[in-house]
Amino acid sequence: MHLLHFGVTQSEVELKDAHSLEEVQQLICDFIRENFPGVHFSKPQGTYMLFIDFEGWCKNHGKTMEELLKAGQEVGVYWQDGRPFHGEYSIRVNLALPKGRVEEALRRLEQYVL
Repeated sequence: MHLLHFGVTQSEVELKDAHSLEEVQQLICDFIRENFPGVHFSKPQGTYMLFIDFEGWCKNHGKTMEELLKAGQEVGVYWQDGRPFHGEYSIRVNLALPKGRVEEALRRLEQYVL
């Protein structure tokens, strides 16, 4: 599963909400930088996947990765565990999504999870 999926199939996405990967990437990166202390990332190059490192955040808040992943899923943010990709505290994020869904997921993360 991917961050911000919300159970929508690709055929249901309206074309009017289409934005470039760069726009969505910049939105997510700016939002993380401004709102989530202890969360780090490296901007991807040539891919639509972003790896977000929550090590500092988890340690500062006494949370495990399992608790963080579950908290996101409980509010409809389906993100992917990054540990199979060699990131002990990583979450893998799909950037190939409509900007409106990204904004809603970030709002939910800020309000309910982080």
